Formats: sequence, structure tokens, C-alpha cells
Amino acid sequence: MTFEPEVPLTWGAQLAHAERLLATVGLPAPREEAIELLAALLGAPVALLRARPVSSMNQTHAEAYAAWVKRRAAGEAVPHITGSLLFMGLDFSVGRDSPLPAPGARRLVEVALQLARRRPPSDLLAAEIGAGCGAVSLALASFEPRFTRIYAVDASASALETAAANGARYLLNLVMSWVEGAGLESVPEPVDVAICGQFDRSAPSALRLLELAPAKLRPGGALICGVADERGEAASELLARALPGAIIWGDSQSGEPAIVVAQLPDL
Repeated sequence: MTFEPEVPLTWGAQLAHAERLLATVGLPAPREEAIELLAALLGAPVALLRARPVSSMNQTHAEAYAAWVKRRAAGEAVPHITGSLLFMGLDFSVGRDSPLPAPGARRLVEVALQLARRRPPSDLLAAEIGAGCGAVSLALASFEPRFTRIYAVDASASALETAAANGARYLLNLVMSWVEGAGLESVPEPVDVAICGQFDRSAPSALRLLELAPAKLRPGGALICGVADERGEAASELLARALPGAIIWGDSQSGEPAIVVAQLPDL
């Protein structure tokens, strides 16, 4: 989308034009994405944009909006365009190169919280492999105050810099350790919950994760993996072989990747 002077400079006209362009590239919700982009650009509530379609828009904003819509039509993720990600009620800054939470990340957090809250009343430790902008780790810290240390590991120093800024915004960095690294080898002690949101069972990194998991989980601790397989059966078999004696179970919801959990027995 390029700025087109013939399109009236009103919210409604600009939204309609953007919607048409996003629809032509096959996005499933072009209207919603068009209004999400405009709301972020103008700093205005979506409800206000819907209620006042004849409100005027200056040319500078129209040109910026056209550039944003063009980026979205080319396949760039909305949070990378707006620089902001709303996740579980928390608003995170996102760098243009920051990895975003994996599909189904909300469910990963929910499962991790359920498991953590079943643990004995003591301090909790967690680790996340592939932390990106820090959304999953910071959600854990925000919703469960018993976490006294969360190791958020990512290979990208710039992503961790953005994540640390998000942690500072919510005053959570006292419990966070932002660790530049590739996997569980970067976690210095056993934890109660380890999360890998993008577990590719065919990748060497996944095999290394499973190799280290027994030594990096406390007794009764759990490894939680997000897998592309809708049912997670192959990943479940792999986790069962790597963690003998662990309880293996899956969690899947329609339209989302499966989650596979391996929980070690208590002593």
C-alpha cells in the first residue's frame, strides 16, 4: 500500500482502503488488522475509531499508515510493525528482530502456572528456552509471586535487551535472569518448570534439550514443550524415551499447536 491522495483523509476511508488491500493478500481478518494498525499508530482506542469514521486524519499519519499496511501485506507480523505486543493483559515492547511468542504461548503459561501452583510451598525456579521479547517469562513472574528466579534464555543479545526493558517496566527484573545462550546448558541450576515454546523434535537443539533435562529439573519438575504436531504424539514418545519414569501428557486445543508435558517423579 502506498499513500494515495485520492483516498479521503478520514479514519473510515483510510480503514476501508487498508482493509481492501490486506484482503487481496489473503489475510483472514483484514478489517481487524487494519483497525489494529491504525489504533496503534494514532494511539486511539479501537472503539473510538469505529465510532467516528468521518474524523479527519493528517497526511503525515496517512503516509505512515500506508507504510505500515504495506509491511503487513508483505507478511511482517503486526507486533514488529507497531513495536508493541499485548499478551495476557501485559503490554510488551517488541524489537523489529525480536522473536515473538510461539503460537499457543498463552496455554504454555497457563500449564506452567498450574504445575507450579501444585508444588510444595517453597520458592520456585523456572527457565524458558527461546525467550524472545520476554513475554512468557514475564507473565510467569507476574502471575506467580513464588517464582524467585526465572532464567530466560535466548541466542539474541538484542532480543534480551528488549526483554530486560520490558522486565524493568513491570518491576520484575529482580527475579529475572536474562541469559544469552542456546539451551538448558545456559541454566545454572535445576528448576521446577522448564519451557520450550518451539520444540522441533528433529532439530539437534531438541535432542540436546532432552539430554540435559534430567539434570536441569528438580524432583517433580516438568518440561513443557510446544510442538507443531497437532496431537504431539511423536514428541510424547521422544520425551518418554528421554525421561524414563516421567509422567507424559498432552494438551491440545483446536487451531493451536499441541503442548506436551513431561513431569519427573518426586523423590
